[in-house]
Amino acid sequence: MDVDALLEVQPELLARLVLHRRERLAEAIPDQLDARREELEAAKGLASSAKRQRDQFSETIASLKAERNAYHAKARAAFERVEALREGMEGKDVVRTPDPAWARERLNARLNAIEEAMQQTAGDHRTEANFISEMRTLVSEHEAWVASRTEKASDHLAMSEARKEAHAMLDAAQKAHEAMLLVVEDHQQQHQNFLEQDQGLRRADSRTRRLAVALDESEQAIAYWTGVVAATLDADHPLLNAMQKVAAGGNSSFVSSKPKEEEE
Repeated sequence: MDVDALLEVQPELLARLVLHRRERLAEAIPDQLDARREELEAAKGLASSAKRQRDQFSETIASLKAERNAYHAKARAAFERVEALREGMEGKDVVRTPDPAWARERLNARLNAIEEAMQQTAGDHRTEANFISEMRTLVSEHEAWVASRTEKASDHLAMSEARKEAHAMLDAAQKAHEAMLLVVEDHQQQHQNFLEQDQGLRRADSRTRRLAVALDESEQAIAYWTGVVAATLDADHPLLNAMQKVAAGGNSSFVSSKPKEEEE
């Protein structure tokens, strides 16, 4: 439509056309807004679920890390006991086996010799009692000897137990660490999923807000143009002013004029 044809359109008709366009737009927006709100609620659910799963992986990682560190601390404490025992054993006569096989064999040989002598001797009950007493004495002496050697070997046994504990704690720490690494890999994937769902949520929220703003602006425009249509246009009304300005050869209020570039 050229300028002359546009100027022939009466302001009242133009106001009605603008009102009609705003009404059609306002009729179309609610359905779109409802769809966007449904999309927003779905995006909220997906983002919330992704965040919850990611946080669960984070808690599992933190728990396994704390478990690993606790096992490491116990292993260090056990190794420190080993070192303390080793330092305390320096210069001592350390016995590795309190009851060695050779000592038991010697005891059995002596007991067998006494029993054989008792069977070959035709003695009375007193003589037999002496043999039995001698056997009991040998056994008691052997037990006392083993007990004394056990006291000397206690530090060695304690050190061995501490070393076993340290290795067991290191094994447990390694298992916890390996389990943590597996969870870390899953956590990274879940975190990426959360970022994608969160981005989708932001897009849905932005679209919903824009439509809500557009609906509000359309309702305000409808109220305004309804009043314009209902009222009698006076000479000072913006529509008449714009029409008169264009008729006089000027630009409408919607045309942006750029300043001319200065000549060099």
